[in-house]
Amino acid sequence: MSLRLKFSFVLSLLVLTIAVNVVLSIWSIRFLERELAWPLRYAQPVLTKFHTIKRIGEDELKALHARETDYIFTNQSITTIGDHVSDLEYEAEREFEALRKLPTVRVRSGGSTTDNLHRRSLLILKSLNTWIDSESELDYRTLVNHIYERHELIERVEGRILQDAGLAADYGSKLQFIIYIIVSTTLAGAIASMLYTAILVRRWIIQPVGQLRNATQEFGQGNFEHRVKTESDDELGQLGDEFNHMASLILDMQKEQIEQARLAAMGEMAQRTVHNLRTPLAGIRALAETTKNELDPESDLGELQGRILSTVDNFESWLQGMLRVTAPLELQYLEYSPSQLVNTVIRTHLDAANARGISISCDTCESELRAIGDAHHLEHAITAVLSNAIDFAPNDSSIQVEIHINNGYWTVEIADQGPGIEPELHESIFRPYFTTRKSGTGIGLAMVKRIMKQHRGEIIVKSPIDQLSSTGTAFVLNIPIQAGENM
Repeated sequence: MSLRLKFSFVLSLLVLTIAVNVVLSIWSIRFLERELAWPLRYAQPVLTKFHTIKRIGEDELKALHARETDYIFTNQSITTIGDHVSDLEYEAEREFEALRKLPTVRVRSGGSTTDNLHRRSLLILKSLNTWIDSESELDYRTLVNHIYERHELIERVEGRILQDAGLAADYGSKLQFIIYIIVSTTLAGAIASMLYTAILVRRWIIQPVGQLRNATQEFGQGNFEHRVKTESDDELGQLGDEFNHMASLILDMQKEQIEQARLAAMGEMAQRTVHNLRTPLAGIRALAETTKNELDPESDLGELQGRILSTVDNFESWLQGMLRVTAPLELQYLEYSPSQLVNTVIRTHLDAANARGISISCDTCESELRAIGDAHHLEHAITAVLSNAIDFAPNDSSIQVEIHINNGYWTVEIADQGPGIEPELHESIFRPYFTTRKSGTGIGLAMVKRIMKQHRGEIIVKSPIDQLSSTGTAFVLNIPIQAGENM
């Protein structure tokens, strides 16, 4: 995941957390208002109308009760009271019509209750008219009872509405507790989201930046072996990989510079040594050659003089090797046969190997492959490796040589059964003049590595081959099939 996507994820998480908190807060407020304020708000008009109708009924009863206290029982007084009660009842009818038009009347009082109240109002009007016409005491009592019944019905409805309001208040306390829980949970979720976001920011940004800062400090102090530990593939992880690659390049360049400086110093010392030794060696060889020519052919001293000449020539060859290991190689890229090259090297070493009972075998050395490179230098490289194998291999053992072709390279592997090489020496053995043998010069493997490097190839050491006995060593030379100056 890229750093931009990580930032987007963190920002989205924060926005989502804030949005959820805002939505839940608004919902909680509106929900509490709907469950508590809404019932009371919409019950108020209904209760007001009911109260008005009930007051009209009380006025009607007062007017009727005034008739009982009046000692003048005339038709005119009954008619007057009836007209007054009738006017009040028509006013109550208008209130009923207004009540029935309220959108919440059926929710608050029920449809049957409203219809029942309306029917009782009609009965009151009917009873009123009957009483006015008959002036009967029974009809009067019936009228009063109908008014009382409507009054009681209205009080029951009002009581039920108030009871519902009380229940709503109790329910509101429960809702308030639930909303507190929801808000607390949401707040805890927001805090958890922010903590998680902080952890992600620390893991994705702060820690990698801190590692890069620490690495630059180590780098500035000259510790080019320090590496940044990358755990992601985002921009910071890629920056860490590039930093590690840069540190590796600088470390390699530093090692190469040190190696070049050491080779230059060794080369200068070797040149002085060779220059100082060549003059006496040339005198020794000339004297030995002159003395040999002056000897009688049948003299035993002739053989000794020949050995002196051979020793001086070998010493001269060794001095030339000292110069070659520090001088730049000049390669000539020509076509050659890898199998023929390896077989030639094996044939030249058969006598030395057979003298110690060592057998050299190569079951894969027959191939028609043609390659481009400097066969002369490659022959020197393979010769140096095979010579070391013969020197370290125990008597009456075997050396196995194998040739492989893979991905544009041809490979020659030379394995012996001698003592293994300790892992900490796998790099040191390729340094000039480093050797583990008393009679060694430390030039051979250094030359092999330089030849491989010039051919854009590599040499790999595998040792020990047998982990139980810690014996056996194999050198693998990977050589490009098409080696050249433009590789």
